Amino acid sequence: MLPAVAAPALQAFAEPITIIELRDEFAKRDAEALDIAYLDGHPVMTGEMLGQSFDAILRDCAGPQKACEAIRYVSCREMPGFSRIEALEVANAHNAGYKNAAAYAEEKWFGQVVCIRLQQDFRDDVQFGFPQIFEWQMELEDFLQEMDDAQADKLAVNVLDNAAE
Repeated sequence: MLPAVAAPALQAFAEPITIIELRDEFAKRDAEALDIAYLDGHPVMTGEMLGQSFDAILRDCAGPQKACEAIRYVSCREMPGFSRIEALEVANAHNAGYKNAAAYAEEKWFGQVVCIRLQQDFRDDVQFGFPQIFEWQMELEDFLQEMDDAQADKLAVNVLDNAAE
């Protein structure tokens, strides 16, 4: 009977993460330009990884230290010369693959952008650390490669169209 009672005590439970802890973990992993702020009461970290800027917004926060159980990463890439439909097609192509992050297109005052968003939760036995940062880095790297490919494809089509004229 005693081993059955002791077993649950050995389980690890996740601890919420603060914005300072988040920044420190990313700093250990060579992320750059790490700044923290609060937006609408939510702790936010901006940074740069793989030469691309991103935001990390902490969610489901409680307590005076704003310890949080979820994080949402967002990064956007400008798509110069892309129409709204073309940007949507690029985002939809990304979403058609097996990925944890979702892409979406937006129209900004300067033109079209395609963004990627990844949500991570730290509940049960999931603790924030290297695996979560690595997941974001891999999703971001794949996203950036897809955006580069889409821009190269568009350039190739434009060159062929101009050559045909």
